[in-house]
Amino acid sequence: MSSNSPSDPTATAGQAPAAEDVLPIWDTSPPLAVPVAVPVPAGEGLPPETVPLALPVSAGAPPVEEAPLAIEAPPAAEAPPAEAPPAPDVRCPVCDWVNAKKQSWCGDCGYCFSPAELEAKSAPAAVAAAGPVAAPAPPAPGMRLQERYELGEQVSDRLGVTRFRAVDHGDGSRPPVPVFVLRQQLPPPTVEALAEFVAEPVLEAVPVEEDGSEEILPTFDEAISSPVTQVLTGQPPWPSIAWERRLLRTLEHPALPEELAYFTDDAQEFEYLVEEAPTGQSLWDAWDDPDAAPGERFGHLAELAEVLHRLHQGNAMLEGLRPDVVVLGTDGHVRIADLSDLLPIPVPADAPIRGRLYTAPELLSSPATADARSELYSFGAMIYALHLGRELTEAEFDRAGAGHPKPVLAKFPDLHPALARLLLKTFRREVEVRFPTDEASKEDATGFTELAHVLEVMKRSYDNVRLEVASWTTTGIVRTGNEDAFAVYHGAESRQDDVGESVLILLCDGMGGYEAGEVAAALAIQVLRQTLLAQKPFNALGGASHFGTDVLTQMSRPEGHAGPAADVDAIKKALKAALREANKQVFAASRAPGTKRRGMGCTAEAVYVDGRNVIVGHVGDSRTYHLHQGQMVQLTRDQTLVNRLVELGTLTAEEAETHPRRNELQQAIGGQPDVEPGVYAGVLKPGDWVVVCSDGLSNHISGKDLAFMLQREAESSQMAARRLVNLTNIEGATDNATVVVVRAT
Repeated sequence: MSSNSPSDPTATAGQAPAAEDVLPIWDTSPPLAVPVAVPVPAGEGLPPETVPLALPVSAGAPPVEEAPLAIEAPPAAEAPPAEAPPAPDVRCPVCDWVNAKKQSWCGDCGYCFSPAELEAKSAPAAVAAAGPVAAPAPPAPGMRLQERYELGEQVSDRLGVTRFRAVDHGDGSRPPVPVFVLRQQLPPPTVEALAEFVAEPVLEAVPVEEDGSEEILPTFDEAISSPVTQVLTGQPPWPSIAWERRLLRTLEHPALPEELAYFTDDAQEFEYLVEEAPTGQSLWDAWDDPDAAPGERFGHLAELAEVLHRLHQGNAMLEGLRPDVVVLGTDGHVRIADLSDLLPIPVPADAPIRGRLYTAPELLSSPATADARSELYSFGAMIYALHLGRELTEAEFDRAGAGHPKPVLAKFPDLHPALARLLLKTFRREVEVRFPTDEASKEDATGFTELAHVLEVMKRSYDNVRLEVASWTTTGIVRTGNEDAFAVYHGAESRQDDVGESVLILLCDGMGGYEAGEVAAALAIQVLRQTLLAQKPFNALGGASHFGTDVLTQMSRPEGHAGPAADVDAIKKALKAALREANKQVFAASRAPGTKRRGMGCTAEAVYVDGRNVIVGHVGDSRTYHLHQGQMVQLTRDQTLVNRLVELGTLTAEEAETHPRRNELQQAIGGQPDVEPGVYAGVLKPGDWVVVCSDGLSNHISGKDLAFMLQREAESSQMAARRLVNLTNIEGATDNATVVVVRAT
């Protein structure tokens, strides 16, 4: 308080206080009800103004002039009592909405007014009686601190702690980098501090701080250009630069911004904290990256959950977690890019809450009851926004307003069950239904340990699609017997949260006439089955575990219960070796004396599908199609003379369809002593289809028509298999037709 403030007895009546003499009023300052004014000599470094303090004057000090007594003169006429000025509008600090009825919620953006805000703006008389208060002037745009930190836009202001975006120009030897600058006005001197200052001419040094640097308070002989401040003891108050500095230094987590600098201005009026502004790929872009697997996305979320749990251990949390405050650094790890929404735990009852759609409802209605589980709500809201691919809007909430999300499954009834459960345990108004569950609460009451565990499970299993399999075959309209043969081996196994599932499809189309083609096809299926199911990548389909080891060993794994990922190259080699063995045995059987089966053979498709991959071994002109994310791909290459001429450019694809030698094979199982199978692979995604068929079906149904039927008509793999066979018969079915359909869900 300046000496010219209304409560100062030395103030001259009618004299307006100078602007530079008006210091801000701080709620935490003790009352200075001492009627003696002690002038501080200007030569000692303090401004030449009188400070109302009752202090003893030491010997040799200049005499203190007593203030003249004020003699009250009789009034000429009694003045009417002044009317209190009208109450100022209560405006939302976020959107500037006028709160005419002094309600606790902003009718526009949902900001929650604190009782202090409503009370202060509802008592204009008290405000007027307190006299003018000079607010700290905002820094000029573009001004530089320490000749290097150029201030930009203001990001937030929480009870005097103002955060700016800024640019660090450094010493000019490197390009400027973005930073955050926090600004806070230093508190005025307390009575005790000034008393100690006057009585003790020399101040001792402050002990060494945590970073090893020393802060030495000036001695009495040195010029002092600012009030003396108290040394912080105990836990710094929130919000304050000291509180945030201590939090960052205590946690020292690589996902949190790093403290770059701390200083005060020359006038010792403000203190500044410079923080790193982490840069990288935003979580929005990382989530939408088409090359990113779902497991990677949930891996980022699991890492983020661990970071937030670390914040809780420092008694802090973020009010509203949003995708735009999370980035992926160059090392691929998540980082918190903005700490503007930091809150202490426990949350003060009068804490200013921004009230975004990501803010937990209890933070808006009763902040003092909120705890770390409030961040579970915003975590779920963030995941829901990522799933929608856009920011949340009021359309995601009931008419009651923010904090009342509509049921997610009402809008997305076919949502992945793991994701649905995650949202049901986070993005809920009811705190008691969020994480943790009963058992997990014994380990961590915040729920974030269980959340991280659930996200880790989703990281390794969310990529795994579930497989719906159906098959059908027909003799056709022209042929007497069916020389096609197929076998499907489908296995699924679950242990706790992990599911292992795979399918092996074997399809052979016989050739060589009656009692020859069907023998070759059946023999090839038998050899392929015996060869493949005995090998490690496929033995789960023959009775072994999908998880690849005994139960006791597998269940004791600390990283989880999922088995090893499929080795695509190893599976390709196994399929190729099995097809060669089938060719060897069919060729030998066709040359056996007295069998009259010389020349018999067959095509062969050996297809392995698991939760992430489709891998094909192929000989002949049967086909494997993959409808991948809306695009039809023929994985296999027809090993025919006509197709080879098309590849060489001798024939067009249209000419090949009617060429008289279009069914002449270059390779077949049993046709020659050796064969060179083709191998192919693709990545399986939810919504994909895999179709394995003989040429009796592909000769009548084009890939374009197949894609149309799967996308527009088929509701299940069984429906697709039946319709394809029936459509082939309608088209004439000049050959046997067989199809196996796999739908990835």
